[in-house]
Amino acid sequence: MEKNLKTCTIVNYQHFTTKIINSLIIISYYCIHKEKINYLTTENMKKITLFFALVFASLASNAQIAPGSVAPNFTVTDIYGVTHTLYDYTAAGKTVIMDISATWCGPCWNYHNGHALEDMYSAYGPDGSDEIVVLFVEGDGSTPVSALSGTGNTQGNWVAGTPYPIIDSATIANQYQITYFPTVFRICPNNIVTEVGSLSAVNLRNNLNTNCVPLAGVVGSVAVNDNVTNLTCASSTASPTVKVKNYGKNVTGVTTIATVDLKENGTVISTKSTTGTFAQFATKTLTFDPVTFDPSAVYTYEVNNVNSQPNFNPDLSTASLDVNFPASSELDIIVNVFTDNYPTEMSWRIKNSTGTVVATGGPYVGNANGGGADANTTKVHNVTLPSLNECYSVELVDSYGDGWTTGGMEIFNGNTSIWSISPSFTTLLVNTDVLRTGTLATDGFSKSSVSVYPNPSTGRLQIKADSAVSVELVDVLGKVVFTSKNVNNDTVLDLSSLNKGIYLAKITGENINYTEKVILN
Repeated sequence: MEKNLKTCTIVNYQHFTTKIINSLIIISYYCIHKEKINYLTTENMKKITLFFALVFASLASNAQIAPGSVAPNFTVTDIYGVTHTLYDYTAAGKTVIMDISATWCGPCWNYHNGHALEDMYSAYGPDGSDEIVVLFVEGDGSTPVSALSGTGNTQGNWVAGTPYPIIDSATIANQYQITYFPTVFRICPNNIVTEVGSLSAVNLRNNLNTNCVPLAGVVGSVAVNDNVTNLTCASSTASPTVKVKNYGKNVTGVTTIATVDLKENGTVISTKSTTGTFAQFATKTLTFDPVTFDPSAVYTYEVNNVNSQPNFNPDLSTASLDVNFPASSELDIIVNVFTDNYPTEMSWRIKNSTGTVVATGGPYVGNANGGGADANTTKVHNVTLPSLNECYSVELVDSYGDGWTTGGMEIFNGNTSIWSISPSFTTLLVNTDVLRTGTLATDGFSKSSVSVYPNPSTGRLQIKADSAVSVELVDVLGKVVFTSKNVNNDTVLDLSSLNKGIYLAKITGENINYTEKVILN
């Protein structure tokens, strides 16, 4: 059985008794986590049967708004304080796409993360040709606004990264008589409303072109997305990638070529272009030539041109490239695990460079049907890694196969957070070269026992090494701002007089030549 159904059935349960509300809670869980229904008792199954009978009776008397009806007008204020009046938009000739969903609804979350509405907004909304309006409506009156930001009864953070307006209004859901989440409507400039379903961006575009006012679109509009390059303990050289999405309309016989620059501190160090026909809403991945990354530098992507012309929307032209060097750590670390509602499914392990497991945690205490002592809490583990000069990977496991839905992990070196993740995966997520008990040398991973901690630091820094070393701190402009000689394992460097920011610690000694990025907070 599929875990997420295509829709989540709802009713206006304000008209039912407390017992039926309890059944609604059960069926909401059923909708999101269907395979786990086998825990239900016979009594609960009777409640579900009664619930469905009441649902069907309700639907018969309160059907979905008929296709081709005149859309009910509304004036509402979104979560950002901006007012929206439907008829003002349609009077301006705009077509409105309205997604009415609930934060707890799995199929709603899946559709949201498919980015069809975001794509339409970027192509034909204010970031594009400005011909449509996209509205997201949280239509469950029992859900607090905080759920939209990922707190409480929710599938995740609906606000993060969403460019179009978000509205919390059960009133709109009632006006449009919806009977399930998500319900997606098309409202044409003549105010005629029709449910269109959870369509892809391409099908939404085609649907609007056929049934409303044909969309003009723009030519030469592409976006680059933020990306991450994870370096290994063995090398600071890698081939970075960036995803490029085309929001420009299709023009017969025209091939969209997007050229993207990779910049280091604002200077172009590499350039790549897409090849072949680039359809609207399609994504291409550009792989750049190998780059040796500087831990103190800032890296960005920038669209140079589209079909030899400036990109239509400059706001879509720039993205960041985050370069993750393995975190430098002492042997003693603290591992915090943030559990979801199914802690019995969650476990993790830390492996060294040979694949040997050196630390584990979980599964945690909980009930088979969710909840329990360790559900939705933080589990703290004090871990001692076995050796310096070593690189460690972290593996997250979900025995059920649906990932840590609202969970995550954070690793601390003392009081300093050095690595964290809020993962999206199925059964196994492998994070390679997460920690190093040592440091990256300029020529690769050090074979000497050297570590710098805590890093980031609030002003006091300690360096462990096999022998005494000299330390030189250089700011991002190349100026030497601190020096110290004969530094040994007992020496604490006082850097409190330096400004907050990023520095390079150059550590030299007998058979030692290291460069370490140090962050002062």
